[in-house]
Amino acid sequence: MSNVVAIFFAVLAGLSTTLEAFLNGELEKNTTALIATFISLVVGALFFLISILIAGDFKDLIRVGPIKPTLLLGGVFGGLIIYFTVKAIPSLGVSNTLTLIVISQVILGFIIDSVILGKNTIHLYNYIGAALIFIGVFFMLN
Repeated sequence: MSNVVAIFFAVLAGLSTTLEAFLNGELEKNTTALIATFISLVVGALFFLISILIAGDFKDLIRVGPIKPTLLLGGVFGGLIIYFTVKAIPSLGVSNTLTLIVISQVILGFIIDSVILGKNTIHLYNYIGAALIFIGVFFMLN
């Protein structure tokens, strides 16, 4: 995949995260954070099941081989993202919540890249960018 396509997908992920956070925050006003999370995950699962059926990939879904149980935690973390976001938005608002999410992602991303994946591609510019994000977070939250 080219970098341009990857950047496009990353931007779409960011836009989707923002819309998802806003809509789930609104959904929580009609129920509880836990139920809003459940509804969001069920609707998402149904959406992707229908997408799999339309794409004709159901046979590939059935043929999924053994999966390390730890890899299934991605679904748990996906649910926790929704739950924690829904809990934070009423107090912080969408932009402050997402700002804190992004800085948390950057920090953990650095750790995963360097410690778990062993990538030595984190340069001085990455740290400068992270510092600027920290400064931006400070100004946004104050």
